[in-house]
Amino acid sequence: AAPAAGGPAAGGAPAAAAASDEPSLSLQQFGFRPSIFTRKGGRLVLNGRRLLFQPELAAASRLDACECAARALRLALALDEAEPLSSPRLVAFLDAASSLKAVRLDGLDEEQKLAFFLNVYHTMIQHAYSLLGPPSSLLKAISFFNTIAYQVGGDVFTLAELEHNVLRAPSCRPKSFFSKWVLPKSSYSFALTTADYRLNFALSCGSASGLATVPVYQPTLLGAQLDAVASAFLARTVAVSCRSGGGGGGGDAAVALTLPKLFQWYARDFGSGKHAMEGAAVAMEFLRGPERELLRSRLAQEQKPDLEIRYAPFSFACSRLIELEVGRESSGRRISGGGPGG
Repeated sequence: AAPAAGGPAAGGAPAAAAASDEPSLSLQQFGFRPSIFTRKGGRLVLNGRRLLFQPELAAASRLDACECAARALRLALALDEAEPLSSPRLVAFLDAASSLKAVRLDGLDEEQKLAFFLNVYHTMIQHAYSLLGPPSSLLKAISFFNTIAYQVGGDVFTLAELEHNVLRAPSCRPKSFFSKWVLPKSSYSFALTTADYRLNFALSCGSASGLATVPVYQPTLLGAQLDAVASAFLARTVAVSCRSGGGGGGGDAAVALTLPKLFQWYARDFGSGKHAMEGAAVAMEFLRGPERELLRSRLAQEQKPDLEIRYAPFSFACSRLIELEVGRESSGRRISGGGPGG
């Protein structure tokens, strides 16, 4: 499990920096007051190391947006927790993050946009954790995700805006009492228009309730990468077990299925949102071995399946992200919309 706070308090240097005489990344050591990063709505824009003037803007706008985002993420994932300020890797990363300000997004198709924005999201997470450390509670997470921001393609968005108003724009809103008050209502012309429930497994903030490993997404490999991440995520977070006292299924023992909390929060991403069995069917598609066969046998029962579904609590203990190497072989499955085969 990840530690309750995998990095320094806001504005401080990482604890590991004490072992080195050279300072590492912090807000003060950027050489700017935090207010210089602030934009309308209290956003803290982090990718401002370089100011891009007209010649640089023109050059950056000709760069491939997906390659720029992929490079920024690779460099972010390569940083040590206490990267010294003189590190060429740190300078290269900050320059790569700055270059995202001028990329052109108007020519991207849906798969390119999904790969691009997933890479930007995880770059922002790693950048913010390196600078501030991860949030350690629900209230701190709400402030964190609604404050940390990047300027990309001539626009500005926070982590929450990128997740809910760009990546999840065509998907459902979370079933949470607080969501209507804490989630942003911004709109973006480059938002995705096609829902893909695998996005729920692909977005990672490094929570102990999911994966702290992320691939660098590529449009040409996107389907295989999303499948691989979904399989890894569900293998880690889903539990299937037998319990005595089952009533149906010809005397078979009842089965207890524990799903991650996101199946409850985003139930309508996996079907109508009215039946927990819809989420169970999605999980089954990505499980392997005895757990898959046990779950399949219960879902195949003609009468009410002898299946108890529970939801695991979500942990706000987060850690820095690590690169996940995903093979190039595709499973042949391309899943979009609200359920298997959708």
